[in-house]
Amino acid sequence: MISTEEVESRLRALPASATLRPADEQAVAEMHLSPRESSRRGTTHRALRVSAAAALIVVAILLVNVLAAYYAPKYQRVLADSGVGSISQRFLSAVGLKAGDVTVVGDSATSAGHTLKLAGAYADGLRTVIFVSVDGKGVTGNPKEYGRNPGEWGISFDLATLTDQFGHSYDGQGLVGPTDLQFQPLAWPASDVGGRLTLHITGIWAPWKVAEQGPNKVIDNEALTIHGDWTLHVTLISTPPHKVALPAPVHTPMADYTFTGISASETEMVLHWTVDGPVNDGLRSAPNPQNPPSAAYTQTIQDYFTPRVYDANGSELQMQDWGYEWPKSGPAKGEMTVFINGPGRYRIQLGNALSAPDLQRWLVVP
Repeated sequence: MISTEEVESRLRALPASATLRPADEQAVAEMHLSPRESSRRGTTHRALRVSAAAALIVVAILLVNVLAAYYAPKYQRVLADSGVGSISQRFLSAVGLKAGDVTVVGDSATSAGHTLKLAGAYADGLRTVIFVSVDGKGVTGNPKEYGRNPGEWGISFDLATLTDQFGHSYDGQGLVGPTDLQFQPLAWPASDVGGRLTLHITGIWAPWKVAEQGPNKVIDNEALTIHGDWTLHVTLISTPPHKVALPAPVHTPMADYTFTGISASETEMVLHWTVDGPVNDGLRSAPNPQNPPSAAYTQTIQDYFTPRVYDANGSELQMQDWGYEWPKSGPAKGEMTVFINGPGRYRIQLGNALSAPDLQRWLVVP
């Protein structure tokens, strides 16, 4: 009899181009699998005889069902429950999430004397977020204080890889903490059918030892790292992002702002825009880096290059990151990522000098 491990091995060897026909999907939808033999002890077994042709049909349907369950988790309704689990709201808020957003997982692995547990995860059309505890620590309490004490290990992000059931690898993106990792959003076809993700980690590091070495010290990353072999799994269903209608440009004597792209999910919004005009001249000619920046440089950045986002009630929203790129010529290119509260109206202010109502812009996230 073929073992479950052998079936899984064969499934992993299938090409990423493997697809299901509509008729196969319909067959999967109508399937009702019986429990495993071990869960049916004490029951009366009925003899079942089928013809060779019927047997082949049954095998084909079962294979379709296994393929669908593995490659298309949306067809398998037994998924991890959604909830906060062991992750504190402070850790969730650090990446713009709430308790109901996160899928609680609990998969764990032990290596090199340390146990890593995939405590929870989240995916939408803009990002994939994974929370990992180390020896039971790292997802509770205040994230700003984690890593200061001995034994509060972090994940070596350069020694972590994330792949899906189709063999696609995901790069890191956004800001990460010692135990919260952010990756690119699920790629097609996982973005459509659901992603069975494998997180492979080969190193954890000791954040508290950085402070012990004192300031102005060359950090030896290898001396802070313990190597091991941890493999964790999670199944996630993603929702596509929304394209947001672009607001009108903003014109001032010093700068002209033009929005070039805005995308939003239920929890996050990413904005791109350009800045043209004489305000760029002084910044291009300024030394880079400046330590410390001149007062004039700081004032210009605050007045024309420090964006803010507010909700419909006037509350300023938490920014994940923002920044600019200044080409040798032409307009500057701006980008920011902000955590939002779902669909609704949001107000954009692109600098302190643009606080007048006619210089701010409203947009609607559907």
